[in-house]
Amino acid sequence: MSTSPQHARMLPVLLLAASLGVLLFYVTEIAYAIVAARAHDGYVPLGFVSLAMDIYSYFSFIHQAAQGHWLFRNDMTHQPCDRVFFNLQWLVIGKCMGWFGWSPQLTFTIWRFAGSLTLMLGFAALAVVALPRTWQRVTALVMCAFGGGFGWVIAILGTFRLIDTSKTLGLRNPAIDLITAIHPFGQILKNPHYSLPHGTFLIVIALFITAERTRRARWYVAAAAMAVIQGLMRPYDLITICAAIPLFILIECVLSRKIDLRTNALRALPAVVSAPLVGYYYYIFSIHPVFKFWASQGDQKTTPIHWHTLGFGLAGLLFAWRILCIRKRPMTDPAERLLVVFAAAMFLLFHGNYLSRLLSFSPQIGISLMAPLILVAVGMLPALAERFRIQRPRTRAAFLVAFLAVNSIGSVLYVVWNANIGATIARNYLREPDAEAVAWLASRVKPNDVVLSTENLGSRIAFLLPVRVALGHWALTPDVKELGKKFERFVGGEMPRGKASAFIEEIRPRFIYVINERGAEDAAYFRRVSGATLAFSNTGVAIYELPSAPNATAAPREPNSS
Repeated sequence: MSTSPQHARMLPVLLLAASLGVLLFYVTEIAYAIVAARAHDGYVPLGFVSLAMDIYSYFSFIHQAAQGHWLFRNDMTHQPCDRVFFNLQWLVIGKCMGWFGWSPQLTFTIWRFAGSLTLMLGFAALAVVALPRTWQRVTALVMCAFGGGFGWVIAILGTFRLIDTSKTLGLRNPAIDLITAIHPFGQILKNPHYSLPHGTFLIVIALFITAERTRRARWYVAAAAMAVIQGLMRPYDLITICAAIPLFILIECVLSRKIDLRTNALRALPAVVSAPLVGYYYYIFSIHPVFKFWASQGDQKTTPIHWHTLGFGLAGLLFAWRILCIRKRPMTDPAERLLVVFAAAMFLLFHGNYLSRLLSFSPQIGISLMAPLILVAVGMLPALAERFRIQRPRTRAAFLVAFLAVNSIGSVLYVVWNANIGATIARNYLREPDAEAVAWLASRVKPNDVVLSTENLGSRIAFLLPVRVALGHWALTPDVKELGKKFERFVGGEMPRGKASAFIEEIRPRFIYVINERGAEDAAYFRRVSGATLAFSNTGVAIYELPSAPNATAAPREPNSS
C-alpha cells in the first residue's frame, strides 16, 4: 500500500464513484417499490423499508429546522424542553425542506440520494490516498458499492431450518449482513442518517492520511475541522475519533522509537478539537432533564461476535489474513496502519455494550467499519493471486470478476430480504382513515400544540406534521412505557375520573387522537373527564379537542364526519 505519483489523479475514480452512487440509489429503490406495491387495501405506504421509527424521530427535528429554528427541542414529548440540541445534518436537510417546500417523503428520498453519493465519493477519496493502483481503487469501489458478507450461506442453512434467521433477531441474527446495515449497500438502502455521515467520516480519515504522507500542518488542520463537522452530524463518530487517533499516535511512537512532540500534537488535533463536543453531548444525553432519556432508554442488544465477523464476508477474511501475515509483511505504510487502527477501534467499540451499559448504543459506532476492512483487504489481493499462482493477466481478471461476484451475492439478497420484511411491518404504512385524519390535523395544528395518541401513531404524526406528540418514540419520549400504559388505561375508560383528569392535566394536549370504536359513548367519556369535544371523526379515527389547552389557538370546531 505504498504511495503512488498518480494518487492525485482523482477525477476518474470520483466520476466512477458518483456513477455508482446514482446506480445504487436506483437499485435500492427496488425495495421501496416492492414495499409500496404490497400495501394492503385501505393502507397508504409512507415511503420506508426499514427503521421507520428512527426516521420518524429524525423528522421531528427536521421539521423544526424547516420552520426556521437552528437549535432543537425534543418534540416527541409533552414535557417542556428548551432548544439546546444541534445537529448539522438535520439542520441542512430541514432548511432545504423549508426553502423548497418539499414534503417529508420527498425530503427523505432526496436525502437518501445525497447519502448514496456522499458515501461513494467519500470512499473514493479515501481509496485514492490509501491504495496505489487504479485497479485496486476500482475493485475497492465495487466491493464498497455491492459488498456483503456470508449471510447468503447462512440464509441457505436457514431455509433448511438448520439455523434460525428470524427477522425478530435483529442484531443477533446469524445472517446479520442481510438484515442490518453493517455494509454500505445496506446503509444506502435503509437510512441516509447512516450513509451520508459515513461518507463524510471517510473524508476525515482521507485528510488525516494525506497529512501523514505530506507531514504538512494544513492537512492535519483540515482533518480536525472535518472531524468537528462530523461530530456535529453524528456524535457516535466522535467516540471513534477520540479512541483511534490516540491509539495510532501510541503505535507510531512505539514503531519509530521516538516521541516527536510537534508531529504528535498535529496528529492529536482531530481528537483535541472534538473533545468539547464530547462534553456537550455528555451534557445533552446524560444530564439534560429531557434529552437524557434518549440515551437511558436507547439500549441495544449485544451482537454475537462470531455472527458479526462472518457478516464481513471476503473483506473480513482478507483483513484477518493481513493481520496474521504482519511478521512476513510488515505494515510499512502509515495509511495501512491507520486503517487497521480505525477498524480495530470500531470493532471493539461496536461490542462495547458487552462491557458496560454506558455503551448501550455501541453498535451505532460500527457504521463505518467496512470501509477500512475493504481497503486493507484489497491491498492483499496481489498476495492472494500469488499464493494461488494466478499469473496470466486473463486468469487474474477472471479471478477478480469471480471474487467480486461472490462478494456481491449478499447485496442481491439484501434487497429481497428487506423488501419482504418491510412489507410486513405495519409502521411502514398508514391506514386511509389515519391519512384523512392527519390531513385534517395539518390545517389546524400549531408547532407548540401537543397531540396525544399511541406511540405508533404519534411517531407517524411527528414525521408528517410539525407538531409535538406526547408519545412518539421508544427512546426519545421520556418514561415512554409508563406513559403508554397510562394512555391505554385512559382510552379504555379504566382510569377513575380523578386520575383521568389528572392525566390530561399532566399532558395538556390540544388534541386527543384515538381509534374510533365506541362513537357517542367515547365522546361522552372524553367530555366528562377532560372537557374535550369531538372535532373530527371518520370510520376509523376520532380526534377530540381541548379548548382549554394552553397551546390551543382557536375555539372548538363543530365535528366533521366522513
